[in-house]
Amino acid sequence: MTDPNPAHTVRSKIVGVLIQDARQVRGMSLSDCAEAAGCTEAQFEAYEAGQVSPSLPELELLAYCMSLPLTYFWGNQVLSQIESNGRAVLPAAEIAALRHRIIGAQLRQARQQAKVEAEDLAASLGLTPDELLTVELGRRPLPLPSLELAAARLGVPVEHFFEVQGRMGEWDSAQRAFERFHQLSPEMRDFVSRPINEHYLRLAHQLSQMPLDKLRGIAASLLEITY
Repeated sequence: MTDPNPAHTVRSKIVGVLIQDARQVRGMSLSDCAEAAGCTEAQFEAYEAGQVSPSLPELELLAYCMSLPLTYFWGNQVLSQIESNGRAVLPAAEIAALRHRIIGAQLRQARQQAKVEAEDLAASLGLTPDELLTVELGRRPLPLPSLELAAARLGVPVEHFFEVQGRMGEWDSAQRAFERFHQLSPEMRDFVSRPINEHYLRLAHQLSQMPLDKLRGIAASLLEITY
């Protein structure tokens, strides 16, 4: 029998492929996903096969348990393809060597700015001055606890040494930005996420970049207008 609405059939097939791929990428079983969606395992298998389509609440539950944006189910890329594109294989050895050199240079700069002698910092880290020199030249990696100790000794946060550029730095910055957004109150998250409020946010950003004396002048002008 011919389907009275072929578009529905095609859409069901697409949603089914998206669901199945996301489940496999997340390493979840059929029973896990069925339980998360509040349906039977047989019904969930039918969803993946595109025989029937889940309801919106079921998709919302699946998106939540799979840590996916709901809009994923309206996209045209399966999760395995998205994550493959976003997480390209990196030349790990070359990147690590470069990062060791950068961190070493940052460590030396922080030490000099703090006016700490190399011998003193080396002693606090349990290193010889020559060993510290190899660290500052990027020829020797510094274990994380030692880097944290050095940061505390020099009066800088360990975040001072985090990568801020490149693929990993951009990914980490995005994750931390999301965490900060999630820590806002529900009211603030709602305000920030509304496109209509973008001009207020841009204005706030511009004000945050102004020198203090200019801000005072703007505040004084507003008081004159108000009163």
